[in-house]
Amino acid sequence: MEATDHLKASLLAAIALANTFGSTWRQGRPAAEPDTAAVDAVLRLTTNQAVDSDVSQWALGGRRLYDALVFLPEGRVDEAVEVVNELLKATKAAPQLTRHADAPWHLHFGDPDSATGWIAEFVTATAALLGSNDIHRLRRCEATRCEDLFLDSTRNHTQRFCSPPCQNRTKVAAHRSRTT
Repeated sequence: MEATDHLKASLLAAIALANTFGSTWRQGRPAAEPDTAAVDAVLRLTTNQAVDSDVSQWALGGRRLYDALVFLPEGRVDEAVEVVNELLKATKAAPQLTRHADAPWHLHFGDPDSATGWIAEFVTATAALLGSNDIHRLRRCEATRCEDLFLDSTRNHTQRFCSPPCQNRTKVAAHRSRTT
């Protein structure tokens, strides 16, 4: 395990949480109303623990993360930083080493047993992205009827879609427009 693996997982979870609460269109369909299963899926990206909390406790943080991240593909870094700084203050993000059962020690930035603690973790990972040379890797899906954000993980930085279904829908639509 690399020293930054936990931070990468937290960043992916931050983007997933932002999409869950911020996107109105996801993969060609109106976004589903966030529920406990959606939040659990986000947390599974970074931990194997289920966190018992009301979905409403995640809503504001998830929407604000989306508000911050959506500025980045447009090159509006200063506005993103403003929102992230507000979230860092609101969640009182403070580093601390924790571990669960036999897992290795790792850094958390809030109480890992509460929604606010996880949001502090996710906003800290977002802040690390904002302060890195990889800021350009955060993209918005180019498919129609999809507002999801994603982290471009390709070697040549050319990923255009958040998922294979979005890519396939776009390619099928282009093919149909050429053949009709």
